[in-house]
Amino acid sequence: MGWDEAMTADYDGVIVGGTLQGREAAALAAREGARVALVEPDGAVEAILWRQLLVQVLSHWGQQIRPERLLGPGDDPEPRLDWAPLMAQVLRMAEMAYPHLGLESLAAKGVDVVVGPGQFSRKPRLVFATADRVLRARGFVLCPNTQVSVPSVPGLAETPYTTLDRLGQWTQPPEDLVILGRSPEAIALAQLLSWRGTRVTLVTRGDRLLPSEDGDISIFIESLLRAAGVDLRLGVTLKQVTYRHGFSLDLATGGPLQASHLWLATNRQPDVEGLNLEALGLPPPWPHLPVNDQLHTSHPRVFVCGPALGGYWAEATDHQDVAVALRNALYLPWRRMTRLGRLGYLATVPGFARLGLTGTQAERWYGSAALVLQIPFGETLAAHFKADTTGFCRWVLHRDGRLLGAQICGPHAEDLIQTVGLILAQNLPLQHIHRLPRLPQSHGEILHRMLDAWQHYRWRPGTWRRDWAENWFNWRRSRPFH
Repeated sequence: MGWDEAMTADYDGVIVGGTLQGREAAALAAREGARVALVEPDGAVEAILWRQLLVQVLSHWGQQIRPERLLGPGDDPEPRLDWAPLMAQVLRMAEMAYPHLGLESLAAKGVDVVVGPGQFSRKPRLVFATADRVLRARGFVLCPNTQVSVPSVPGLAETPYTTLDRLGQWTQPPEDLVILGRSPEAIALAQLLSWRGTRVTLVTRGDRLLPSEDGDISIFIESLLRAAGVDLRLGVTLKQVTYRHGFSLDLATGGPLQASHLWLATNRQPDVEGLNLEALGLPPPWPHLPVNDQLHTSHPRVFVCGPALGGYWAEATDHQDVAVALRNALYLPWRRMTRLGRLGYLATVPGFARLGLTGTQAERWYGSAALVLQIPFGETLAAHFKADTTGFCRWVLHRDGRLLGAQICGPHAEDLIQTVGLILAQNLPLQHIHRLPRLPQSHGEILHRMLDAWQHYRWRPGTWRRDWAENWFNWRRSRPFH
C-alpha cells in the first residue's frame, strides 16, 4: 500500500473562510462534534461586518429623520449627518456583534483557527496548505469574501475610485458623488447620502434599478431615490473615465459627468486569488463559484456557501446555505439548497425585503394559475400611528394556496419577510393558516390583511366554493323554522 493510499485525514472538514458564513459553518461543525479547521485571511470578516453595519447604521439614521423630511420644504431644517459619530457607532456595533463567532470563542469550542493565506494542492491528494501547515480533510467548504469587479472602461482602473469598504476613510461625505453600479448597498446609501445633502448621481447600464424584481417594484424604488434627490442615469453606457483634480465620466448619451468622488458599486466576484482553484477544476474567470443544488463544485469533496455563490442579493441575503454546504461536506451529500426560499433585503427608507418568485416569474412558470395580491401599508393603523404609510405588501401565490414569493416595502419589512419565509419554508397552504398570532394595531396586521385578501379571492362570486355555500344557505332558509 502506497503512502497516498494510507494517508488519513486530520480533520473532518476544512473551512476556507473570510466571511461570517465561514465562521458560522465552523461553529455548527464544532457543535455537532466534528473536528474542523477554519482558515481565513486576517481582517476579512471584520471588513465585511463593517460594511454591513455601515449600511444598517445609516439606514437607522434615515428612519429617524424621514418623518421630518416628509413635512416638506421649508417646514424643517436639513437633517444633519455627523459622520464621525456615526463611524464611531459602527465600530461600537462591530465590537458587540456576533460574540459567539469571535475567533477566540471558536477556538474555545474546539475549532482549529488558522489566520493567514493558503491554497489548494492536489499532490498526492487534495489538501489545503498554509505557510507552515498542510491541512488534510475529508471535505472542504469554500466561503471566501468577495471584491468589486472593475468594468473594462477605458481609464477607470487608473483613477482613485472608492468602494464600500473604503467609505470609512471619509472624514465627511463629499459634496458630490457619482455611483457607478446598482448594488443593494449603493442604492440604499445613495438615498441616505442625498438626504444628507450630497449631490448623488447613480449611473448603470441596466435599464432598471432592481434587475431581479418586477418592473413596477423597480419603478417604486426608483421613485424613492428620485424623491430623495438622487439623479438616476439608467441604461447608460460609460465610454471613458478620466481624473484630474476630479472625475470626468464620458457617457454615450448626454454630456460628461463631473464629480469629486466616484464610488464603484458594480457586481462583486469571489476573492479567490491565490487559492489555486485550478487544482479543483475551476479555471478563471470566477464571476461566481459554480455549484449544483447540493452546493457541490465539480470536485467531489469541495462545497461552497456564502456570497461567492453569486446573484444580485448575494451580499444581502440569509445564511441558509451554510448548513447545507457544511452537512453535505461532513455527512452524505443529499441536502439540497432551494433558491425559492432565500431572503433579500434593501436598506432603503422604507426598506424593501423579498422572497421567492416575483409575479412575472410565477406567471412564466404557472401561467394563469399564478396570482398576485397586494395591500398598501396605508390600510393598517400601525403605519398611521408612526406616520409611515409609504409601501406595500405583495404576495405571489398559486391558486391552490401555495405561497410562491413575497415582496414587502414598508416599515419593519426585514422582520415581516421572515414570518412570511416560515410560511413558505413549511409549504403550508394559506387556507390552513388561520391561527397566526398577532397583537392589535401592530405592523403584523398587514400579514393578516394579506390572509384576508386570499380568503376573499377564494370565496369570490362565481367560484364553486361560493356557489356551494349560497346553495346551502338558500336551502337552509327554505326549511321550516321551529
